[in-house]
Amino acid sequence: MKQTTMMFALALLLGAVAVATAQESVLPTTADRAAIEKNLLIGLNSENQGLSKSCALMLGKIRSSKAVIPLMKVLHTNPDADARAAAAYALCRIGSSVGTYAVKMAVRFDEDPQVRLRCAWFYETYVASGTFAFRFPEARVIALNN
Repeated sequence: MKQTTMMFALALLLGAVAVATAQESVLPTTADRAAIEKNLLIGLNSENQGLSKSCALMLGKIRSSKAVIPLMKVLHTNPDADARAAAAYALCRIGSSVGTYAVKMAVRFDEDPQVRLRCAWFYETYVASGTFAFRFPEARVIALNN
């Protein structure tokens, strides 16, 4: 009886770990991914900054490999710091080596210190933990809230 209970608890624990570590699908299985990516890429180029940032974030969440070059353009040329940070987040979530390298370079070369901090935090969180040393624990909170 004890062994059966122990096996059940172990199976339950393994199931919970598998569910927690599985990548969640942002898109429903019936979604037309190509149409969604196309519309998000159109929105990314919009002059409406809110729409552009939202599209960047969503492209990262769906891990759109088609968005890497347009997101890098936003990261390098957009005058809005929040849009550049959204592009950095998306590039880190997508995980392309070219895109993540661009984010790593933005940590060194972006003109805005908040964007540099956010880029470092996104790179640290989604690409390679231990790459950047945060001297102050609150730096992680600053990167998220701004």
